[in-house]
Amino acid sequence: MSSSETPSQPSHLRASEFLRQVVGRFDESEVSVGALVDAIGDRAFGLVTLAFAVPNCIPGPPGVGSVLGVPLMIFGLQLAAGRRVPWLPAFVARRRLKIATLTRVLDFVGPVLQRIERVCRPRATTLAGPSAERALGLAVFCLACAIAVPLPMTNLVPAVGIGIISLGLLEEDGITVLVGLVIGTIGMAIVFAVVYAIVFGVSLAFT
Repeated sequence: MSSSETPSQPSHLRASEFLRQVVGRFDESEVSVGALVDAIGDRAFGLVTLAFAVPNCIPGPPGVGSVLGVPLMIFGLQLAAGRRVPWLPAFVARRRLKIATLTRVLDFVGPVLQRIERVCRPRATTLAGPSAERALGLAVFCLACAIAVPLPMTNLVPAVGIGIISLGLLEEDGITVLVGLVIGTIGMAIVFAVVYAIVFGVSLAFT
């Protein structure tokens, strides 16, 4: 086949398309967290944090937030430290996730991601560029701590915040990053309020 007949390949897959391709590569019923990170490859922290935030954006089985919140915490700290390639400790990399669950999540949130991607474009790039990544890494770490809190439904809003921040990093869109930070802050406030109410209620019960 001549070069003129060679099908053209897209130079850049949007995040929603890329995540679906990554999950589709696995034939097994489960995949380890480490294998998922390896499959994502060199798309770096924006796509990795998006991949681990997305499953928390819909109600899921108990413990999903704790499983996926820990890698997000680690990625956030690495981004804050200026690291360019994601790394996971062995005990986190060995944790396994069901492919069927990941596929259902992508089916649910894929259209939402696609709508957000249509309005993302490079703007206010200082807020989404290398100079801002350390501060955004700390924000991702704090939001991931909120996701990892083992309480029902409290992980959704912080995860949406991380997902939108990640899309802003991928598309160099500072406005999208700001929207993600606002949503994430609201999510952390919700988690704090729930935890405070539980601690206050327990303290009243014992006094």
